Amino acid sequence: MSIIPQEIIRKKRLGQPLSVSDIQAFFGGFLRGEVADYQVAAMLMAIVLKGMNRDEAAALTLTMRDSGRVLTWGGNLREHVDKHSTGGVGDKTSLIIMPLCLLEGLKVPTIAGRGLGHTGGTLDKLESISGMNVYPTSELATRLLAENGGVFMGQTDEIAPLDKKLYAMRDVTDTVASIPLITASILSKKLAEGIGCLVMDVKYGSGAFMQSEADALSLAESIASVGSAAGLNIRCAITDMGSPLGDRAGNSLEIEECVEILKGGKGAASTRELSVDLAVEMVLLARPKEVKEQVKSRLSSYLASGKAFEVFSRIIKAQGGDIRQLDNTSLLPQAQVKLDVTTLHKGFIGACDVRELGQAIVELGGGRRKSTDKISPEVGLSNLKRVGDPVSEGDVLATIHADSMAAAKQVSDRIKQSYQVSEKAKAAALILKII
Repeated sequence: MSIIPQEIIRKKRLGQPLSVSDIQAFFGGFLRGEVADYQVAAMLMAIVLKGMNRDEAAALTLTMRDSGRVLTWGGNLREHVDKHSTGGVGDKTSLIIMPLCLLEGLKVPTIAGRGLGHTGGTLDKLESISGMNVYPTSELATRLLAENGGVFMGQTDEIAPLDKKLYAMRDVTDTVASIPLITASILSKKLAEGIGCLVMDVKYGSGAFMQSEADALSLAESIASVGSAAGLNIRCAITDMGSPLGDRAGNSLEIEECVEILKGGKGAASTRELSVDLAVEMVLLARPKEVKEQVKSRLSSYLASGKAFEVFSRIIKAQGGDIRQLDNTSLLPQAQVKLDVTTLHKGFIGACDVRELGQAIVELGGGRRKSTDKISPEVGLSNLKRVGDPVSEGDVLATIHADSMAAAKQVSDRIKQSYQVSEKAKAAALILKII
């Protein structure tokens, strides 16, 4: 039965809820070429202006999921788990979380993404390791999961192709910032992974897409509600991105930081603590009868003993990565130039414009202005200060890693101006709330 797209657009423009059949017909028609781009643009703007209720967002999510291949792994679905972050600067927890969950006997099939805007991407970080294959075929991914319990993979054309096509349309029509559209985009890919449990890390602050706690809470509530309606066991953590996460940002630099943590539980406390806390929530979702304090103690011991590093190395090796670069991180891509950015003031870091730090990394070549840009994995920032850290005159706020002194100097003022020093210490909690 043919549809009349403009009638479905009209319903949404008038603020009326769309039925499941409306959503399937309209957006399925777009994927098949039966609904025009300009009609989809009108629908997306109507959704931005009029919103969607939970049932509509769930229907859109499932339509997007079912537009491509839904992976299946066999076994207990509830013990197939993943974590997804809305993105930030220095956000590298996925690399630590996977081995922790594997040591608990869970399965972790992770569809990860590229850097977006000022935020880094898990795939880009992993590709700073020579030989790393982040696009295994479905058959290879199935074998890797069976053999190792976990696999890192990028979204292929087989996975939620409607999401990919819609995102390109949202990007050029200024309809990205819509909570139901963001919710459906995230969850469609996660549901296509074939997981039973998901922990969402919804970030807020200057380095996040959601700048305020209120906006982050709205997104978290939407994801939790729609995820549950779509059959996921889901938990959302609202976390701080008013400071860079960890002390390094930039692809190979973040691999270095993860290796330090995985090898012996040292390294940046913020990255280590948030990784453990999120992994604890994943274990508790999969196995609700576990005792939280006992789980956290076990996960911390996996870092302290180096067991987590052994598992991480096995995953990387299985996907073609050169694990010699993990044993000796000086073999990872290294920048030619290092330049310290120092403060003229004494006190405490009172505020940080984390987005500006991310933009500085993009300017150095560590991120993309457009999707076809090639990334320089070696550039970035280290020795990063966080809000609440004490500083004295001459202390390092950040160390720039660049391919030339000219490039380093070009971003140095931008980085210095990103930090504000105050007389009193004031730091936000890593996790504001869990819902």
